[in-house]
Amino acid sequence: MGSWSAWLDLGPLLEVARSHAPPKTVVAIEQASKLLRDGKAKTADKGLAMAADSEGRHWVSVARADLAALYFTRCIRGVVWRLEDLSPKTQPTRRSDFSEDTKIEAGDVSVEALLTNLDLAVAAKQPALQIQARIARARVTAYSARCAANDEVAQMSEGILKTDLATLAAEGHLTPDLAYLWAGVQMAEYSGAAAKPFLLLAKDGGYTDPALTYMLGVIALEQRDLGPADAYAIEAAKVYEKLGDKDQHAQSLFLRGEVARARKDPAAARKHYEAAQQLAPGHPAAVLGVARIVLTAEGTSRAIAYIQKVLPQIVLTGPLAGDRLRIAASNLEALSMLATESEIAALCRDAMLVEVELEPDLVRRGLRYFIAATLDARLGEYTHARAHALLARDEFVAAPDVPVPVDVAAFLERLDAVAPGG
Repeated sequence: MGSWSAWLDLGPLLEVARSHAPPKTVVAIEQASKLLRDGKAKTADKGLAMAADSEGRHWVSVARADLAALYFTRCIRGVVWRLEDLSPKTQPTRRSDFSEDTKIEAGDVSVEALLTNLDLAVAAKQPALQIQARIARARVTAYSARCAANDEVAQMSEGILKTDLATLAAEGHLTPDLAYLWAGVQMAEYSGAAAKPFLLLAKDGGYTDPALTYMLGVIALEQRDLGPADAYAIEAAKVYEKLGDKDQHAQSLFLRGEVARARKDPAAARKHYEAAQQLAPGHPAAVLGVARIVLTAEGTSRAIAYIQKVLPQIVLTGPLAGDRLRIAASNLEALSMLATESEIAALCRDAMLVEVELEPDLVRRGLRYFIAATLDARLGEYTHARAHALLARDEFVAAPDVPVPVDVAAFLERLDAVAPGG
């Protein structure tokens, strides 16, 4: 279905169109392809728009959708995508913009119009066109699900995406980028083993997202193929370091730590975990990785002390509000969710409670009590869970003008359903 580099100037689509689309449409797509090689995505779309009502309009719709999905730089409120003319070889940097102050401009591409036109193309009787329309629609819905006008649009896009990917996979028509997306679905819903063939298909097709390499490393670790797992982690770490993506670089180093732990090399594992924390302070998975090593080597009290020591990195320091509050709550939630073993869950719970009364910030104190409550519940200690949840509620009530980042009432209701009167 074409290499990834070929798709960047719509080469595979143009090749099919030459055999199935009207001559004037082929010329329009050829011109757009040349402009894309020069980095002029916005100008290329303008040229295609001139042929939007021509005899080959369905092919034009597919070309415009592919172009927009591959090259948009800004998604504005999930309604339109903005294209720009960039210098050749410059890859677009995408961002979502939900500001009501951002005005929609002439030339912005309507996401609804893209999908409506693609639906018509998929419904056409021409098999070659149907395949290309599904490819383009999968690309558009992949992004419209992530940057959606509302939850209903996101759910609808996700459903269409999965259906199109399944159809393309069954027919052997996955492009490298869509093979990567289908691998993500397989990994989330089935297993790494189910995802691996599609990741390799994407890799062989030249798809360059470093997340692909990282996912192959995760799967290799799951399958205890430790040499390739470490090699994939090293490769991913190098790319993320070059990109300046500290969070994903840290995640790749954490993966190296997991490989070292599987090799029974705690010293190397701890080195990688701590390197991950240097890049992403408070990295929850790396914190738990070190805690496991400390627990084995030095015992429970030292492991609790270690978590307590790094807790300020997880819950941040200074007043909590806005994004800082969201980040602190997210870090704590991740820590609690990753503490799946009972012994580690108990360590985290105890670390949340050590000297919690000395914490001066009411919101941070409430978060610590709440996470302790969730871990109590996981350990089956429902009386303690209720007591800690009530303490969390009281701290949040006492905190002035700060939106509560967790739903204590819902937690207590769930707790009552599991252990009524406990």
